[in-house]
Amino acid sequence: MFQSFIQITMKRTYAVLALIAVTLSCLQTLYAQSEIEVGVRFGLAGNALHRFQSVDGGGSSEGRLSMLTGVRLGYGLTERLTLVSGLDYARHNLTMVSAPMPEQHRTDGRITTLSLPLVVEWNVGRWFFIQGGPSIDIQPEKWESVDSQGGIGFSVGVGGRYALGNWSLSLTPTVKQYALIPFNKEKYHQRLMTAGAVLTVGYRF
Repeated sequence: MFQSFIQITMKRTYAVLALIAVTLSCLQTLYAQSEIEVGVRFGLAGNALHRFQSVDGGGSSEGRLSMLTGVRLGYGLTERLTLVSGLDYARHNLTMVSAPMPEQHRTDGRITTLSLPLVVEWNVGRWFFIQGGPSIDIQPEKWESVDSQGGIGFSVGVGGRYALGNWSLSLTPTVKQYALIPFNKEKYHQRLMTAGAVLTVGYRF
């Protein structure tokens, strides 16, 4: 069963990567003079689990720290608009608290996610930008205490950028909602939300 899940996950990943590659290739053809940016990014965020519906008498959770690392690929569509994709790996530490009866237990654990974002970035003036867009998130390993966070997520952020020649350094406070549309929806589905900042070092060709 686990091998089957891994195979399905890998197939989804390859399909999405192929779709992104084709899309970006088409955009590069349409916007031949556009700038291309590659970069690496690192992020830290607080996290929390929540449900869209309230549940009485169940357990709860305590958010802890999420850490992210990834690669960024950006295509300049216009002087102000950039289409951003890439691949992110994130690790989310959580504490699950059982219902108070008969005896309350606390369990520490972690969720790992792989994310393929497709974000539109709008440059506001020389130093600042606003960005937002969906992502396809995959959770390679299941933690039985928490519903799967695989699905379509969404993130928004406002950041600042300093450029020195072709190099750039940006800091982006970001909020992300995982499993906005889950791949495998459960009743009263738990959804992970993170809020933090991402530091990106980029190079523009």
